[in-house]
Amino acid sequence: MRLLILICLLMASCSKSTKNNNPINNSINYFELNSFVKDSMPISSDLNSNYNQVFNLWEDIDVLKKATTLSKIDTRQLLYFIESYKLEIDEINEIHIPAVLNIPSILGRFRVFKTDVLKINTKEDLNNNNLKTFKENLIKITDSYNALIRRMNAVAKESVEINNNSDEFKFD
Repeated sequence: MRLLILICLLMASCSKSTKNNNPINNSINYFELNSFVKDSMPISSDLNSNYNQVFNLWEDIDVLKKATTLSKIDTRQLLYFIESYKLEIDEINEIHIPAVLNIPSILGRFRVFKTDVLKINTKEDLNNNNLKTFKENLIKITDSYNALIRRMNAVAKESVEINNNSDEFKFD
């Protein structure tokens, strides 16, 4: 009889321990994240290549343009890319922005973009609990990047047109 009670207690304790060893799976579905990045994120604006003579004055322009790869990168590597990009974008000093682009409307948009990049949380593991916030931050980064690029294109266009017009009125 004691043996039967001992076996019942042993079986009951084993069944309880297996029930407690099944944690809730909070890992994210990378297929879902990939679908979001490819389909739901805004399309990144491009610098107008007609004004490269203006944009190439900024030595950090290539770092800035890397933001367009957010929607093209393998989502399993996205956190690593963002962490690396944060380091690069943090090193950009506004002092090095060329005079033609160093105006309040571009500086303000650049600061917003830089802040959006730096505030995205990549230190914490990406899981279902923070996935919504992560997606929202990705959209903010792309939106602020697009606003910056649109303004840079407009300013570069104005600058080139002014230079072209002033060349027309020069007398040799």
